[in-house]
Amino acid sequence: MPTVPNFDIPDSPPLPPMNSEEAATLAAATRKFERFLELKKQGVHFHDRLQKSAALRNPTLLPKLMEFAGMTQEESYVSTLPADLGVPTRWAADQYVDELVRANERREKKRKEGRDKIDFVSAAGGAKSSASSAVSTPNKSHTVDGDGKRSRFDNR
Repeated sequence: MPTVPNFDIPDSPPLPPMNSEEAATLAAATRKFERFLELKKQGVHFHDRLQKSAALRNPTLLPKLMEFAGMTQEESYVSTLPADLGVPTRWAADQYVDELVRANERREKKRKEGRDKIDFVSAAGGAKSSASSAVSTPNKSHTVDGDGKRSRFDNR
């Protein structure tokens, strides 16, 4: 291992032999990049053209493109990060819509079961009523509870 690392840019690889398939592929890619750079110099930007394209405004385009590429909806969330850092592509069964709907239905059913029962409380039995009665005087009206005391909300 060298004591001083070499950070020089390596030389370009040798060109493929003329009239070979690799040479034709390289020439085609070079022409595409040259055309792309010419358009950029003219002020034509690739992203602007994509945004203005009416074909890409089709809401059913993404599922078709994903099907063409052989991707599923879950695979669109795959990350290159390690599994413990990345976004999970598979969730627990209770986190999917179907199970969430079923859990919500079970919760509503339990909540409604409690509504069917009505407990009546008897007022008889000699219990002292805590109901307040209103007493009015010529000057002001105030509330008096069962012991004859004023309420804290009365004007004093």
